[in-house]
Amino acid sequence: MMTSEKELKKGITELKNTLNKLNVEKEEWFTEKEGLKKEVSKLISQIKKIKFSKTTDNKEVQKLKTERNKYNDEVKKLISKFKKLNSEKQKIMKDKKITFNPGEISKQIEALDYSIQTEALSFDKEKKIMIQIRHLKKQMTEAGDVQGLFKELKEVSNKIKEAKDKAEDCHKKLQKEIKDSKPDYEEFRKLTKQINDLKKKQEKAFESFIDSKNKFSKINSQLKEKLKNAKGMRIEQDFKVKKRDTHILEEKTKEVEEKLKKKKKLTNEDLLVFQGSGK
Repeated sequence: MMTSEKELKKGITELKNTLNKLNVEKEEWFTEKEGLKKEVSKLISQIKKIKFSKTTDNKEVQKLKTERNKYNDEVKKLISKFKKLNSEKQKIMKDKKITFNPGEISKQIEALDYSIQTEALSFDKEKKIMIQIRHLKKQMTEAGDVQGLFKELKEVSNKIKEAKDKAEDCHKKLQKEIKDSKPDYEEFRKLTKQINDLKKKQEKAFESFIDSKNKFSKINSQLKEKLKNAKGMRIEQDFKVKKRDTHILEEKTKEVEEKLKKKKKLTNEDLLVFQGSGK
């Protein structure tokens, strides 16, 4: 066998071995890449559970928000009504030159009536109190419609306080619900870091896979070229061998023919050559 053919076969064997190693390496990187991809997918699912299982858009939060907004709207309407009534009260008091608070006058009258009924007063003392009561009642009569406005303002003020208290109560409950509904940010941060780390490894594995794949393709092309050369060499070698064998047969055939001409005895080998020549 020619030296060049031996070298070619050696080169083919080496390329096949390299190709097998690259194929194993390529598949290992691909498997690692896919495994990392699945891990990332699992972690992303966990993050979604953290983000959405305890979302602030739950029914209780929405209910509390609706109630709080309802009471806040009620407060705004009542404050607007209070301002309107107060403005109306101020105008009437100015027009009638009223400088006192009918509500306070009413309390004074009640207090004086109570003292008459419960205390052992002298005639003069009781008479003075009665005169004071009549004077206060006269003031009340002069106040006229302002009394109703003072009363209505007090009622509206009480309603404002009540609505504010309810809105504040809803707000506190809402804050607590939102706090309880907040995702576990520490777990979220931990998972996010793991995902980023895995993505970096996945990217590196993918780059290594592409590199191995390119090397595999390059070696595979070289192997195909060498196999092609080896096939050509075998054909050429077979042709040379056949040509040589044909020449040898022709020479031996001539020798046998000479023996026949000279009527010499033919050996078994001579007979085989003669038969092979097709004579």
